[in-house]
Amino acid sequence: MKKLQIDGVALKSLFGAGVANVAANVALINELNVFPVPDGDTGANLYHTLQRAWREIANTDEAAVSTVANRFAHGALMGARGNSGTIMSQLLTGFADCLQNSKVLTAPLFVDACGSAVARAYASVSQPVEGTILTVAREAAASLRRDHSLDILLATLVSESRKSLDNTPNLLPLLKDAGVVDAGGMGLLCFLQGMSPQNCGGARETAPMQVKAEPATLPSIVSEAYGYDVQFLMLGADLDVDAARQAMERLGWSVVVAGDSSAVKVHVHVDNPALPLDYAVKAGATLTDVVIENMELQARDFARLQERQPGETGHPAASVIAVAEGAGMKAIFRDLSCYWIIDGGAARNPSIEDLLSAIERCPSDKVIVLPNHKDVVLAAAQAAKIQSGKRVAVLPTRTMAQGISAMVALGDASDKGADFEATIAAMHAAADAVTSIQIARATRSTCLDGLTIRERDYIAIVDGAIRVAAADIGSALKDALVVSGVEGRELVTLYCGADFNAESADALIERLLSTIKGIEFEVVNGGQALYPLIASVE
Repeated sequence: MKKLQIDGVALKSLFGAGVANVAANVALINELNVFPVPDGDTGANLYHTLQRAWREIANTDEAAVSTVANRFAHGALMGARGNSGTIMSQLLTGFADCLQNSKVLTAPLFVDACGSAVARAYASVSQPVEGTILTVAREAAASLRRDHSLDILLATLVSESRKSLDNTPNLLPLLKDAGVVDAGGMGLLCFLQGMSPQNCGGARETAPMQVKAEPATLPSIVSEAYGYDVQFLMLGADLDVDAARQAMERLGWSVVVAGDSSAVKVHVHVDNPALPLDYAVKAGATLTDVVIENMELQARDFARLQERQPGETGHPAASVIAVAEGAGMKAIFRDLSCYWIIDGGAARNPSIEDLLSAIERCPSDKVIVLPNHKDVVLAAAQAAKIQSGKRVAVLPTRTMAQGISAMVALGDASDKGADFEATIAAMHAAADAVTSIQIARATRSTCLDGLTIRERDYIAIVDGAIRVAAADIGSALKDALVVSGVEGRELVTLYCGADFNAESADALIERLLSTIKGIEFEVVNGGQALYPLIASVE
């Protein structure tokens, strides 16, 4: 039977089924990572975004579709993480905008709402890129006809989204090189597949993924309030990386697990630090490089440092918020008088709600936000846009190295008595002047931009692009420095990750000095989990 309209209860059912389908396919979406580094978190970002949205409507029986759509969109906006999560929140907000004061959702209104969703999402991105979730949403919405029933419209959205998703590699060469489709687009498809025509009174289309259309309850995540930051290295034979990752995801949150059958690096936040260590021992691994940090005590200590009156933030021009991960990196930002630090970054993107809360905590009426990761910039911009009462500037820093350079410039500007505009300009210039190099182990073999990468190679990401692949970390760093134009520069700062100590860095520097002349090297303990080395070239 064709469905001509639905109420708020039915819309809630559709949303819930969509969220459940994304939850069931988080791993699949995460695996569609263009770069072969263990930070594929698009699926996790979308899941956290949509789970926050679901919390807003889980206990409501509102009959009006406008109320359900508005609450769901608000939750998605607050919970939005990463670029794909933020764009998804904008799609849902645009959809809800079109349903104002509507009690039921008709087919023509649904078509209009989908068009509004696409317009809102495109407007939220300063430079939209085709071949992404934006393209999938736009092309699917453009295929809808106002004279079709709702069940046919939902089926059309799914089929056209799949076609558009399959074409994304033809629009983005990086996707074609990596042999994957766009991860964000896949996440949108999963959401739409969950909202099956069956839930709207029509015949269900056969989907390529086996999922529950509408479970009684949605999966929940562990509470992310403080706990312990646990990091360690598992050594052994025939270690199962996927099993270790799944076990850590059951035990805690902010999970990063990478390695191979002989060595697995684990990072996880948990309430009980004994549990991940117990798992590793029972898995037959030898443990080394074990680090356990009590995040609640760190938060209390940091909060005491931040209990200042307006004008006592260390920088009269503004209060600064930085996103950072790694004990050493956080300590650097604190030493540079950063007012508030949000734990996050690679594979652990903070939500808009996290960023908004930090902005509201700042005592100054002027706030500067340093996202320090490419997937946090858009969320930070949205947080700045929706907050009220403060002047917020988001510097689009894409690495922590850029953020540190910006903080140094802030100090210099404050010493000179610069005003807010001049301070922002100085920080922009300082961040742009830094060349950032991030070195990680390749998680798979691939070819990108003509560069052949083998699994377990050390790859160097120079200002956001993979430029080097080498068998050892020293060669990767040396070649990356050459590519970055190190000649004529003055200083290279090496930020050592959690599993790369200062002694190893010193040995690397001795090797580099034999071929790279006239450069001063500095070694800093960063403690970041994903990249054994981050270098800034100034």
